[in-house]
Amino acid sequence: MNNYLQAIILYAIKKFQGERSIYAIYHMLQGKKSSQTIQDAHLFGLTDIFGTIPRFTRQQLNQNIDHLLKHEMINLTDRLDAYEISMQGEGMLGDYFKKYPFPAYINGWKYNNITPVFWGRLNLLIQTISHIVHNERRFYPIQRNPKIQFFVKEFLHVNRQDRTVIAQHLYDELVFLLESQSDVKRDIFILRLTGINRIGLTFEQIAKRKEVEEEYVRFTFLDTLHQMLAEMESGKDYPLLSSLTNDWKSSGNPQLTQSTNTTLRYIQEGKNLDEIAGIRRLKVNTIEDHLVEIVLSEKDFPISDYVSIEDERDIAEAIKELGTKKLKAIKQMVDNKQISFFQIRLVLAKIGE
Repeated sequence: MNNYLQAIILYAIKKFQGERSIYAIYHMLQGKKSSQTIQDAHLFGLTDIFGTIPRFTRQQLNQNIDHLLKHEMINLTDRLDAYEISMQGEGMLGDYFKKYPFPAYINGWKYNNITPVFWGRLNLLIQTISHIVHNERRFYPIQRNPKIQFFVKEFLHVNRQDRTVIAQHLYDELVFLLESQSDVKRDIFILRLTGINRIGLTFEQIAKRKEVEEEYVRFTFLDTLHQMLAEMESGKDYPLLSSLTNDWKSSGNPQLTQSTNTTLRYIQEGKNLDEIAGIRRLKVNTIEDHLVEIVLSEKDFPISDYVSIEDERDIAEAIKELGTKKLKAIKQMVDNKQISFFQIRLVLAKIGE
């Protein structure tokens, strides 16, 4: 195993079990908001790495697949561009993650949209506060995004108490959050911070300093931020840090696409799928995709209006017996011409990973 990216790709191949092409991995790591990729993330247990490498390229994928194939870590299946992990690959992946652990708290599906915003706001806020408390009003902001700059200005306008007090509270909340994290995660997070008389290091610089692979540093940093976000959501008291994401939490279901959130509102108003398709001037198939996405995100969403209890039971039994996510195979086993692929997808979505 040459690098951490290869380990992540091999991890995805293991999860897909030969049922998806390698380009499903490409879309997964990029965080493509298509119905297929969203469903695959949930059905194959890959919500963790969803959207974690937004700039991932096909060239990177193909080069790493060639390496894994050359070193017999994967085997070609009878499906074009689909591979299965080999016994040798299983062993090497396990050994690699013992040395460089897979991120335990990472949840790209849930946090990939808010993570860069949260980090940008936090880093600029820390930089700004550190300069203010040292009576340095002029500095070059580490974040050039005008929306992030505006947010921090508004934050300081609303929180008008003594800046030293804000700095202390911010420090206390961060220390409390970081205490539960590993030494390496704390170190990488701190090295990334920018303050007075210091500029946060890049992933490449941190990797060289710690003599580790750059992608490992990036995933470890993501893991730290996701653990912080999860802790802040757990109901514990982090008033300053939580205020950096309040607008994200209040914007409907942040895991759903904007179009799916619109469909959900119509469903909650009691409209059926055909009516929604007519109102929105979309195909019924598209609205069905939205409904599957809703069920994937909200496991307690009732599907009885779309699948009878008896049909749901039959589909669930077929899924369990076959041990596959292949729609045609499931439909053939259920042997009920009235059951649609859409209904099977709904049951798959409800069952989850």
